[in-house]
Amino acid sequence: MEQIGKVGVRGIELEGKAAINDRVNLTLAYSYWDAEIREDGTGGNIGNWPSRVPRHLASARLDYTVPGDGKRGDLTLGGGVRYIGQTHGDEANTVSVAAYTLVDAAVSYKVTPDVTLAVNATNLFDRKYVASSYFCTEYYGDRRKVVGTLKYSW
Repeated sequence: MEQIGKVGVRGIELEGKAAINDRVNLTLAYSYWDAEIREDGTGGNIGNWPSRVPRHLASARLDYTVPGDGKRGDLTLGGGVRYIGQTHGDEANTVSVAAYTLVDAAVSYKVTPDVTLAVNATNLFDRKYVASSYFCTEYYGDRRKVVGTLKYSW
C-alpha cells in the first residue's frame, strides 16, 4: 500500500424506516459516492477513483414480529439484502472488483421481559465473492457466519 496525497468524496446517503403495521418494520438505505484522487504522492493517478471505494451501496431489511401471548414471548423474524457496488483494486484503476449482493437473516425470541435469545446469519447463502483486490491478489469476503446471543437487560 502506498499513501495517497488527497482524496475527495462527495455524495448522498439516504435512509428510511417505516413501521408498516404493528408487526412489520422496513428499513431502506442507499449511498452514492463520487470520489476522486486529488493529490497523488506517487504520481499519475490524479482524477482516478480511489481503490476499494464503491460508487453505490444499498440495503433493505424487513422484520416481522409474532407477538407473545403471555405463555411465550415475542418472536421476531428478519431478513435483509446488502449491495456493494463495483470498486477498483488499485489507484491506477487497472484492476476492477465486481459488485456483489449478500443476504442476511435473523431470529430473536423474548424468553422473558428481561431475556432475549437471538441468532443472526450474515451471507446466508454462503456466497463466495471477491471483496477487494490489490496488485492482482484477490481477497475474498467473509463466508457465512452464524452468531447466537443471549441478552439480559436490567
